[in-house]
Amino acid sequence: MNQVVRMVPRTRPRRALDATTNARLQASYRQRDKGDRQFVEALARGLAILRCFRSTDHLLGNQEIARRTGLPKPTVSRLTHTLTQMGFLQPTQHDEYALGVGVLALGHAYLASLNVRDVARPLMQEFADFAKATVSLGEADGPRMVVLDICHGSPTYRLRLDIGERVPHNTTALGRAYIAGMSEERRRQCITGLTERQPAETRLEFGNSIRDSLRDYDKHGFVSSFGDWKEDIFACGVPLVSADGRRIFSVSCSGPVFDMTRKRLMTELGPRIVQLRDRILEATHGVF
Repeated sequence: MNQVVRMVPRTRPRRALDATTNARLQASYRQRDKGDRQFVEALARGLAILRCFRSTDHLLGNQEIARRTGLPKPTVSRLTHTLTQMGFLQPTQHDEYALGVGVLALGHAYLASLNVRDVARPLMQEFADFAKATVSLGEADGPRMVVLDICHGSPTYRLRLDIGERVPHNTTALGRAYIAGMSEERRRQCITGLTERQPAETRLEFGNSIRDSLRDYDKHGFVSSFGDWKEDIFACGVPLVSADGRRIFSVSCSGPVFDMTRKRLMTELGPRIVQLRDRILEATHGVF
């Protein structure tokens, strides 16, 4: 009997999570307040509307979009009209909007341009088949990681996680590996930003978990997550850094705790995912 596992983060209540997410979204189009005179706020506002759609949303009205973005409703109305005309939103007769096909076209163009994805996929599938687990490739999108590709290797187990979905930085091997691949200065800024987004009462624990992960990376060459996001999921991961250091991806291997035990992860799968990363770098020459 197939076992399907949905990865659901163990985080704050939904209302608190929404408030934090909305606050980040509302800050994203206000860069001019920081003195960036090249920043086009009107464009940023339109993009903020597209970003406020989540994987669980089918339709959003102007009122809900205004609540999430913090924009005045008349401004939202003008922007949703413009985005509709450009094919990025699809209107309904009830004055609600779904994402339009133009968004998919952009996403497809982005994925098609990733040479590293074409190289990595057969190697990821080979590793997934060996591990009888799920292997993912991801990249950061602000405070979350986005899954760019995913390979399943078990006939009885697979994560219900699709291309384009977002997962946390701090509790997943995918996110921890990304942080481990950063330069010291970039890492410091990232950790500070992630920590500041946490409730005050959890910031110390949050920071400690990231530092523990980085110590593990320095010791073993890979990061791990032993049920930190989902109790019955263990995972390991590695960063994939371009030769010039400007771009970072990460690769993770996830499986159920009854199969991916701590011992197997540390002695077998962890070292092998390091080899997988090195094969991808060799094949691409670090150019991506």
